[in-house]
Amino acid sequence: MSFNKAAAILVVCAITSFAQDRIPDLLRKGILAEDSEQKPGAAIQQYQAVMNQFAEERQMAATALFRMAECYRKQGQKPQAIAAYQRVLRDFTDQTKLAQQSRTTLTTIYSVAPADSAQPPNPKTQAQEQAVIAARARYRLTLENEESIVEKQLSLVRNRQKAGVDGALSSAELEQKIQQLKREIAAFDAGFVKAPYTGGTK
Repeated sequence: MSFNKAAAILVVCAITSFAQDRIPDLLRKGILAEDSEQKPGAAIQQYQAVMNQFAEERQMAATALFRMAECYRKQGQKPQAIAAYQRVLRDFTDQTKLAQQSRTTLTTIYSVAPADSAQPPNPKTQAQEQAVIAARARYRLTLENEESIVEKQLSLVRNRQKAGVDGALSSAELEQKIQQLKREIAAFDAGFVKAPYTGGTK
């Protein structure tokens, strides 16, 4: 390794070490200004400094990872190179230039579809899924409410029976209804019973 490369590595390590020591200190100062000194404006400045430092560290880490991927590529270590490029895409999407270079290398050199190349979620499908989730929640709540009503009826019937008054409904019928509702809720939770839904796709 040449002297220049060794010096560059030492400089990067020193900067990274300084940044890592500085972030907790800035964060402590921000919390102190916010909580103890009751100075939210000063705290915001400290927190912003932490965020700026974090962004710089992310850029440095992304660059190092991309350069490592390039080294693997130059050495002909295909699996390691692909994994490193894909990690750039997965962990550092905010570093757009490096992400784009990684995507291009994966598709053109290795004929690999990048992990981030999946189709973006369809807003209409997402809205339909949310509607189905809401419908299922309402349906389950209806079952629970019905169970609660029947349990109250059962309690009333039992009280009437204790008092010697006959009712139109027997406690056995109500107990059977409660068990049926419990089974329906369990089956619904297990996905065996679908909630009725008329707002779109089924």
